[in-house]
Amino acid sequence: MLPPSSIILGLAAMAGLVDAQTAGCGKQGLQSGVYNVQVNGRNRQYTLKVPNGYNNQRAHNLVFGYHWLGGSMQNVADAGYYGLDPLSQGSTIFVAPNGLNAGWANNGGEDITFTDAILANINNNLCVDEKKIFATGFSYGGAMSFSVACARPNVFRAVAPIAGAELSGCNGGNTPVAYLGIHGVADSVLPVDRGRALRDRFLNVNGCASKNAPEPNRGSGTHIKTEYSCSKRPVWWIAHGGDHVGDPRDSNGSLWAPGETWNFFNNVA
Repeated sequence: MLPPSSIILGLAAMAGLVDAQTAGCGKQGLQSGVYNVQVNGRNRQYTLKVPNGYNNQRAHNLVFGYHWLGGSMQNVADAGYYGLDPLSQGSTIFVAPNGLNAGWANNGGEDITFTDAILANINNNLCVDEKKIFATGFSYGGAMSFSVACARPNVFRAVAPIAGAELSGCNGGNTPVAYLGIHGVADSVLPVDRGRALRDRFLNVNGCASKNAPEPNRGSGTHIKTEYSCSKRPVWWIAHGGDHVGDPRDSNGSLWAPGETWNFFNNVA
């Protein structure tokens, strides 16, 4: 007699043959829209994008997109979650939180707590692959992406800060997380040295071999990607010749950051 399907699924999960699914699998779930959560006595908001044709029996990727200083969750949503939504083909749930004072100071860890509250609501009501939770963001949003990598390394599989710096703190930061850093060598707001510092932390934590990372000339309209050899988790560094921008382009107009980020999240991390 064959064992019950629950036992088969359990054994398959132990063997790593099926996704690590959340409690929301099989539930009616949440709809796309704006949601509110209470964090430390404050009302906090985030916008959620559930893919068309969402299947509550299939575990989906989950991507957080943190906005820049002065930006908002709606800005991130309107820009297709840093251009990743058009590439996802229905595989991914997207969330864009709203920062306090349009930023991510993360005082006392309150923005990490906010992220935790969002995760709890989504995981309890939607079917998420717990091994495929990611974060990205530009500028202050890049800083917040770095912060969640430090504070929640066992939750976020990979992060991709764009023109970030350590502005939102780094509570922890000693556990490997797959890391993609994108930064302009002519950045006049958060100089490239500050982005290199974020990268270097995870080069150390992820057990990466020392390697020269060539960078393009300022204003060259090009970008150069360096893939490090790491014993624990991968690290990529992409430097471009431009300034402080969230959607860097080469001189031929090509928008390359979304594709590189999508590839890193889904095929490398």
